Amino acid sequence: MAAVLVGCCLLSACKGKKVDGGDSAPVDSLAYFADQIKQHPNDAEWYYRRAKYQFEHEFVQEAYSDILKAVKLNDSKAPYYVLYADIDYARQDFDGSEEHLQKALSLDPENNEVRLKLAELFYYRAKATPAFYDECLKLLEEARSKQPHNPKAYLIEAMCYKERGDTTNYLHRLQMVIDQDPNEVKAHLELGYFYQKHLDILGIDHYQNALRIDPKNEEINYNLGLFYRDLGRIDESKAQFEHLTTISKSGSYVANAYYQLGYFDLLEQNYAAAAEQFSKAIACDQNFVDAYAARGEAYEMMEEYEKARADYNRALQLQENFEKAIVGLNSIDKKVKK
Repeated sequence: MAAVLVGCCLLSACKGKKVDGGDSAPVDSLAYFADQIKQHPNDAEWYYRRAKYQFEHEFVQEAYSDILKAVKLNDSKAPYYVLYADIDYARQDFDGSEEHLQKALSLDPENNEVRLKLAELFYYRAKATPAFYDECLKLLEEARSKQPHNPKAYLIEAMCYKERGDTTNYLHRLQMVIDQDPNEVKAHLELGYFYQKHLDILGIDHYQNALRIDPKNEEINYNLGLFYRDLGRIDESKAQFEHLTTISKSGSYVANAYYQLGYFDLLEQNYAAAAEQFSKAIACDQNFVDAYAARGEAYEMMEEYEKARADYNRALQLQENFEKAIVGLNSIDKKVKK
């Protein structure tokens, strides 16, 4: 699994928001806003405040309606356009999001948070349109000129250079982030992942620093377990994966931790223990193809052929022509015919 990317500005605000109306928002608070709007029908601030409240509670479409009303009543407030941009991003209207961040910046040119939001938007749009990288870097340079102590700007810059394949500037910017903010988890995570790919033990220090800041971060715990495995430090790898299963009981990282533990057991020919770990992985993720195939292999080694056949077939249902499952079924057929 790769490291998770920066979400320091716009995207962290929008992540996971619902676009449809869904259930009703909390009645008491909405009733309060409705009452204030009834008393002050031409006061943009109340529409803005209700839009912000609804957006924070994941009612994006309702928030969109209110922010439209707010900017119609008063088009001179930068915070209104920042919220408008966040809502547009949640609605996947990226052109609208850019337009409203540009408007906010024109109303408040010294606002570096708006500049960083716009830069991050350009960074994500550059994945489809690389020309946006230049726009992103230009904004980040402006942000740093106005605010030299700016770890967020350096972090987004680092990600731009990473995407461009400029390793020197990528690493330099990440180090600048840490120099300015030693507790920036994302920078430690990125450096840990970079050094992990190169089997450089410097990555362990960065993962451990990240865990010092965010000890229950599942991704970091999982990556560190993989790193120990790749370095051949099996006991430390097992301990790391076991630790991950104690801090969380569900999700893809935990499922993969159980899978890794099962695979160690499989290699050590502890087939019953392996099957148990793979079962735990499947309990976390009912569509975990590799776990079904691996459990099938464990059952096969224990000569529990019907259980093995069922797991191999389930793997094939989930992924057509899955090679491990096909090999496993052929192996069982040969063994049964003997």
